[in-house]
Amino acid sequence: MVGLRNNKGNSIITTPVIIAIGLLLVSSLIVFAVNILTPYIWYEKLSSTCIKYVFVMEEYGYLTSVEKLNLENEFKNQGFDISNLKILYTNKRQKYGEPIYLKINYVYKLDLPIVGTRYIQMNVNRESVSKR
Repeated sequence: MVGLRNNKGNSIITTPVIIAIGLLLVSSLIVFAVNILTPYIWYEKLSSTCIKYVFVMEEYGYLTSVEKLNLENEFKNQGFDISNLKILYTNKRQKYGEPIYLKINYVYKLDLPIVGTRYIQMNVNRESVSKR
């Protein structure tokens, strides 16, 4: 009985320490998971903007210089680094039914706390036909 009375104080100290370590571990795993999922979110932004401008290209038969500037500004407003962005597109008017394309290549810099920096190549290719 005497030994149990002396150990009661130890559990008061160790329980908060174990909880703090557990919370720190769970928090770091959540941060790591969010960093891993971020490239997928950026790819979806890239893809949806590309689809939007393919519809514009279908109407005009190509990507006009004004629409290309709008596209670049939209990417800049979404947070993309323009220096890592390469846009290939149909730049001459196409007749009705002729193919048009918009290809966007982006290099995403992923910083992971333990692993380090990784560069992820994102390629979006969209093709359609001119409706003009």
